[in-house]
Amino acid sequence: MKKSSETIHICIASDNNYAPLVATTIASTCINTQRFVKFWCLESGISDFNKKIINTLHDKFDNFEIEYITIDHKLIHEFAQKISTSGHITADTYSRLYIPDLFPQLEKMIYLDVDLIVTGDIGQIYDIDLGRYSLAAVAADYGVDKSKWFANMEMSNAHHYFNAGVLLLNPKELHEENFLTGISEIANKFGKYIILGDQDLLNKYFNAQYLELPWRFNLTTRFIEMELAHRDPQHREQMQEEYKNCVIRHFESRKKPWNAVRNECNGAPIKNMAEFWTTAALTPYRDWFMSQFNTSMLLLTQGNIWRYINENHQTSAVDATKRSWRLFGFLPILSIRRKTNKIKYNLFGFIPLFSSANRKGGKKRVYKLFDLITIFSVKYKK
Repeated sequence: MKKSSETIHICIASDNNYAPLVATTIASTCINTQRFVKFWCLESGISDFNKKIINTLHDKFDNFEIEYITIDHKLIHEFAQKISTSGHITADTYSRLYIPDLFPQLEKMIYLDVDLIVTGDIGQIYDIDLGRYSLAAVAADYGVDKSKWFANMEMSNAHHYFNAGVLLLNPKELHEENFLTGISEIANKFGKYIILGDQDLLNKYFNAQYLELPWRFNLTTRFIEMELAHRDPQHREQMQEEYKNCVIRHFESRKKPWNAVRNECNGAPIKNMAEFWTTAALTPYRDWFMSQFNTSMLLLTQGNIWRYINENHQTSAVDATKRSWRLFGFLPILSIRRKTNKIKYNLFGFIPLFSSANRKGGKKRVYKLFDLITIFSVKYKK
């Protein structure tokens, strides 16, 4: 156990697009942690403007400092091109692979993805004794085809696949064992089998040789829902206990609180939405997150409207139907009449509101307001 006065070293990585998430990561860490935290940000293009905005967090928190280390964007992309990855993996995530060479003097450091919030004292993970290991992580093997992926990557059957969004590592030891050289050799040999970027690389490198941490130190959305719905009651009870004592809540993949299109898992809102928005309100980026949410909501609504229109327009030549909504069972409010090539929306059963009809043998569809004013048309290529 380390002394409570020891500074906690945390490494994060970001480009300019993720700068607001740097702020939420810092804010959630500082408000829950007693000790002083030194953030090392591996950045590839964060603007001076965003750095100044992030620096205003000192007005609310006096237990942190942040230092930026610029990573050569070209170098990262050249490394990433060796590997076939999932679409949501950005090249900047490979920055964490350079931690051992950047901090060869440090014997302990936490790495955090920035799409997370800290909900407990981060010192709880920093104080864990790594023992004979140079890495500690949380095992979460969802999304990995063990039989095929493990065989292709020549993995040990004893290995438990871990999520690399939260890591406790010994940079000094990894530097001394030429970590980056080993990672490069893995990328060159197994590049075509890599799906999840450097996370797969790290799992191969530490093949069954890492300290497995309790779930509470990296609770991801899909893993929470998977374990809470597990058929084994012991799994459900364990997840309930870990979730109750959560220290780090990680919004992995595309499921994010600020994305209205992808903020659900198994049909329910993702957990800790309120905590994320409370944290966002502590930063200067609250309005930015709101604009992201509102824009995605607009796109979601627009998509639903187009889907509804397209579904209702897929009528056959014999499909001539009428549907109406009535108040008190007899007063027509809205009616929809479908004919061979036309759909008409009427208010009170007789006032035309909106219509759409095929023209030129189905090559064009015209949309009219009040069945009179053309507002737009769509041409179809056949």
